[in-house]
Amino acid sequence: MPPLTAAEQAALEHDYRYGKTRLLRQRSQIVLLAYELDNQTAIAQAVRCSRATVNRTLQRYRRGGRAALPRPDTRPAAALWKQPLWRARLTRAMEAGPRACGVPRPTWTAPLLAGYLSEQTGFTTRERTVRRGLADLGWVCRRGNWSVRHKAEEQPDYLPKRTGSRRS
Repeated sequence: MPPLTAAEQAALEHDYRYGKTRLLRQRSQIVLLAYELDNQTAIAQAVRCSRATVNRTLQRYRRGGRAALPRPDTRPAAALWKQPLWRARLTRAMEAGPRACGVPRPTWTAPLLAGYLSEQTGFTTRERTVRRGLADLGWVCRRGNWSVRHKAEEQPDYLPKRTGSRRS
């Protein structure tokens, strides 16, 4: 273990007493006990945790000092469909239509919008993200329901669907 200065010891004791999380308080206590007790087994018994936990904590401290003791912030960034730039581009694309945006299609589909927005904003965008953004803005992008019955009826072997249920 690296030598412990008075300032570092005071900071560790502060974290041990007033740390924001239980994990930070426990890790600070483990480091403090490492300077007082003989081995990791004795530290584990004093803190009532496994020897492996003590070993991992001391390795973290050796690598990064006191800054490595708190758990890193793993919360994801704000959802893409909530970002103002992305929402503005989506709104503009929906209001202008695909042809005005350089997409040779009569209507937008979610995959088309995803590709267009990825190109415009630089953020990788998927179909589900587009649908969430559209729902949040009050729009819906559904799959088209094409009806070609008139074409089918022109065929000589066309048989219309039977009416009623097949259940008996």
